[in-house]
Amino acid sequence: MDKRVLIVDDEDLIRQGMVARLQYLNLKPVQLYEAESGLAAIEILKNQPVDIVITDIRMADMDGLTLIRRVKSFLPDIHFIIISGYAEFEYAEQAIRLGVTAYLLKPISNEALKKAVEEVAERIDEKKKERQMIQKGIRSMEENRTYLFEKTVNDLLLNQEAIGAGTTLETAVLQKFPLLNRYVMVMIIHIDGDSYEQNYFECKDIDLIQFSIKNVFMELSSPCGKLIVSNLGNSNQLYALTSHENKNQLRLETERLLTIFSNVMRKKLRISLTVGVSAALMETVKNGVEEARESLTQRVIHGNSNLYFYDDIRVLSADQFPVSELNMLRRYIERHDAEHIEVMIQDIFSDENIKKYNTSYVRILWTRITNMILSLSNSAVMDPDKIEKLVMKPELFDSFRSLEDLRRHLYLLIMDCMNADADPDGNAKNKVKLSIKYIRDNYNRDISVNELAEKYSLSPNYYSTIFKRETGQTTVNYIKELRLNKACDYLVNSGKSIADISKEVGYEDSQYFFRVFKKTTGLTPLEYRKAHRR
Repeated sequence: MDKRVLIVDDEDLIRQGMVARLQYLNLKPVQLYEAESGLAAIEILKNQPVDIVITDIRMADMDGLTLIRRVKSFLPDIHFIIISGYAEFEYAEQAIRLGVTAYLLKPISNEALKKAVEEVAERIDEKKKERQMIQKGIRSMEENRTYLFEKTVNDLLLNQEAIGAGTTLETAVLQKFPLLNRYVMVMIIHIDGDSYEQNYFECKDIDLIQFSIKNVFMELSSPCGKLIVSNLGNSNQLYALTSHENKNQLRLETERLLTIFSNVMRKKLRISLTVGVSAALMETVKNGVEEARESLTQRVIHGNSNLYFYDDIRVLSADQFPVSELNMLRRYIERHDAEHIEVMIQDIFSDENIKKYNTSYVRILWTRITNMILSLSNSAVMDPDKIEKLVMKPELFDSFRSLEDLRRHLYLLIMDCMNADADPDGNAKNKVKLSIKYIRDNYNRDISVNELAEKYSLSPNYYSTIFKRETGQTTVNYIKELRLNKACDYLVNSGKSIADISKEVGYEDSQYFFRVFKKTTGLTPLEYRKAHRR
């Protein structure tokens, strides 16, 4: 018998006899418990799953009817069989009111016991089937309601109509997706087949994949209104919508949401997504699907696992778009090749390209590189705070004093992310290498160790330690040597005065320059010029 039974009686012999009779009648339960009192029975029932309780009506600490009342308060569906030596109507009446399934009088025949237990077991099975049928019906109704809702959204999108307060289902769309006085972006989320067919999932699992995508998308926090449904015409795609009162903020928040969303799907389920996004449309989805689809077609040229915005197509279609440079950058990031990463950042974000395409060019490439970093990161799922730093924000441009600042900022972001799981000294080493280039470009300025350490997010002491390890000298001596070498070059190859050369190499006080130069070279600047000029 696939039921769990508790026998309650304050006499041990009677309990043992009941156990023996159940075995004799082939009614042995899958789990059998015994209790010598009502209190012991309640303790078992609070901690163990039980289907049937067989209890005596008279026991020392509490009678069977009291036990039933207490147990029904926290286990209302449990079944009781009462065994009693009393045939009084009062007991039977109370037992009926308490929902007791069977009331057996002593002495109990084997036939009566077998019949009572089997009837209770059958009633339990019937109740279980009823619950399953009800749950199946509820699930079927919910699935049908979900399908109708998703079909309504599909129809609204594909028929190019504005969402309005029409049918009940259209009203339901508006309840789930705020649109009044808002801009909206329409997205086509394409599940890259290669990414899941070679990993955990197969083609037959597409419904499960879509279910996971919907859950993750809706669970991510965002100030935007959000909605996501299946594309009923393509099982490898979903439609998603975001809305916001501010047009520019909508683009920023949608970009942030999709970046985090793609990272979670890639790292948790090993599924890559390519997303085409429409322009921001005011209170309508008209043309949204066409724009999202046109954006998505850019993946044929520029590859999967990227975000494509309709507003960026002009730049993406340009002959000068640095496709090969991005591929090379990816390879260098994979190798953690800091030197070549820096070179590629300089090429991709050259002054010429940025001035030609303006901020749209920077935004597209910044987003592309962000997704590249996230896909190559060793972390399970990157910290949202770090993703927040990666997402391009308008205020970033206000913080850059020059295009060189922009390039350096992106380089440091890349190095921080790529070295997140690596040796921290390796990350610092790359930062020091970048600072050396900065020193070479700005040696004639007043540069301090504290300034350099702050610029590259290191403590002054740690920066100095790594710098000396890499160069064999202190930062101060490195700068002094660089300045004096340049001064020697000016003395030999130019006719500039000593005072002018002093300022050219970063010394405002020519007398101080004179003393430093003589102490280092053993000659005054004029003596050096005479000795080395041909």
